[in-house]
Amino acid sequence: MARVLLIDDDADQLDLRKLILEHHGHTILSAATPAVAESLFREDPPDAVVMDLRLPEAADGLRLIRQFRGSPAFRGRLFVPSGFPTDLAGTAEEALVDAVLAKPFRSENLVALLSTVDAR
Repeated sequence: MARVLLIDDDADQLDLRKLILEHHGHTILSAATPAVAESLFREDPPDAVVMDLRLPEAADGLRLIRQFRGSPAFRGRLFVPSGFPTDLAGTAEEALVDAVLAKPFRSENLVALLSTVDAR
């Protein structure tokens, strides 16, 4: 199963998704802030990143997308669950994301996407 960096500034959503993904066998690194996410990413890039876009501002998420994709050490997948998918639409960062999940979405959809990730 995959090592997943899960990023969301909503603590309840972060905890719930972490439990669901761990239940499906994934190893989860969780971050509630961009700074924590950057630190965890630098330590050991994950197989996949699942990140909210507004952390709390869309600019925070867009910056992280550019940073993660710009890292030569990251060859993983990047998924963005967002309550505001239009924040990503039409941006250069949109092409750097593997999938956007408009909130609310079914957890099964995220689990299915993660099943396509090649774990190390």
